[in-house]
Amino acid sequence: MTPTSQAGFFALQFITDIIVFFFVIRVALRLSMANSHSPFVYAIARITNPACRPIARFLPNSAKWDYAALLWAFVIQATYYGIMALMLDKSYEPFGLALLTFSDVLRAFFNLWFLTIIAEAILSFIRPVQTDRNLSFISDLNRPILTPIRRFMPNMGGLDLSPIVALFIIKLSEIFIVGWLQQLAAQWV
Repeated sequence: MTPTSQAGFFALQFITDIIVFFFVIRVALRLSMANSHSPFVYAIARITNPACRPIARFLPNSAKWDYAALLWAFVIQATYYGIMALMLDKSYEPFGLALLTFSDVLRAFFNLWFLTIIAEAILSFIRPVQTDRNLSFISDLNRPILTPIRRFMPNMGGLDLSPIVALFIIKLSEIFIVGWLQQLAAQWV
C-alpha cells in the first residue's frame, strides 16, 4: 500500500469516526437526559439537527432514544465500509457488514463514556463539574454509569473510586463485546 493510499484511508476513517462520534454523543445525551440548556448540548443539537430532523419526522424519538441520530451513526459507519470495499475491491456479506457497523458504533459509545469519565475525574480536581453550566453535560453523561457503581462502593471518606471501577468495566466490556462481534463478523466478511 502506498503512502498516498494509507493517507486516504486514514483521512476517510478519521472523518467517519468524527461524524459518527457526533451522532453517538447526541444519542448518549438523550439517553442520559442531559440538561438541554447546556451550551455543549445545544451545540451538538445544532450540528446534528440538519441530518436528524428530516428523519425524525418519519422515525419519532422516544423519551430516552434519539432514533434518527442512531440511524445516522449506523448509516455513516456502513457507508465507510462500503467505500472501503470499493477502494480495496472487496465485498462484504450483508450480515458481516451489519456486525462490523454495529461493533464500531458500540465502540464509539464505549469510547465516549471512557473519555467523559476521565474528563470528569480530572476536572473534579479543578472545579466541580456538576455545578458548572458549561461542563454539567459531562456529569449528566456519566451519571447512568457511575450511580449504580457508587451504590455498591464502600464509603472511602470523600475518595470516590467509582470512576476507576467504571473505566475498568467499560474497557473490559469493550474488549469482550466489540472483540466478539468483530470476530463473528470476520467469519462473514
